[in-house]
Amino acid sequence: MDYAADAYKFGALLIGLHGVGRLAGLSDIAAHVVPQAVAFLVLAVLGVDAWRSMYQDVGTTPGVYAEAHENGIRCCVLQIPFQLYELACAARVKRLRGKTFEMVAHHALALLLACLAVNKNIYFFYGTYFFGVSELSSLPLVFLDLFKMFPDVKKRYPVSNELIRPFFCVCFLVLRTVYWPYVSYHFWSASLTHYPSDKLEVVTFCTVNLLLSALQAFWTYLIIIGLYKLAIGDPTTHEVDKID
Repeated sequence: MDYAADAYKFGALLIGLHGVGRLAGLSDIAAHVVPQAVAFLVLAVLGVDAWRSMYQDVGTTPGVYAEAHENGIRCCVLQIPFQLYELACAARVKRLRGKTFEMVAHHALALLLACLAVNKNIYFFYGTYFFGVSELSSLPLVFLDLFKMFPDVKKRYPVSNELIRPFFCVCFLVLRTVYWPYVSYHFWSASLTHYPSDKLEVVTFCTVNLLLSALQAFWTYLIIIGLYKLAIGDPTTHEVDKID
């Protein structure tokens, strides 16, 4: 499969969509919304399609070089142009960098992992989930951010703004709070079994997984607090809004 060609086309698509937005008079941050949503959608669809034929094997702890569905490999490859696009946008738009440049770090780490995976053909099995399936929960987050960044849009579509919150919470809790640790457990088991071979890749992947897992736990805490306040009818704070 010519995955490199897919990556070039994907990158060109994201840049093209952004360019169309700018030509239409949108700011960089507004023009970023559609390409980001398209990227998450493509990665999620490819990841889910691949995972349907792979998820039953997770319990057997596949090795770091375990075979993956072609769309799972494609998820890993397409992350490279996607993260490059995100870094380029973050360089131009302060809001996309995060309050303490955490989004820049996130994109840089994701780019590093994708490059290591593609260079060594390693971790494609687990990358199918982390680079593909988990992005399913990022889709509603795009619209959550859209309403947060553009109050006029939020006022124009108040019902959609309220509906997207519980939908995002359900997706996140299922994919990143419950299932993420399960996949991570087998990822770590496979990694420790393989170590010290491919030491650079194994140590890098495990370190980043630990950091991202801690981030999932923190976001889970914010979501649970938000859901609790929603349940008791507290209208003053939307904790989900703190998830950047």
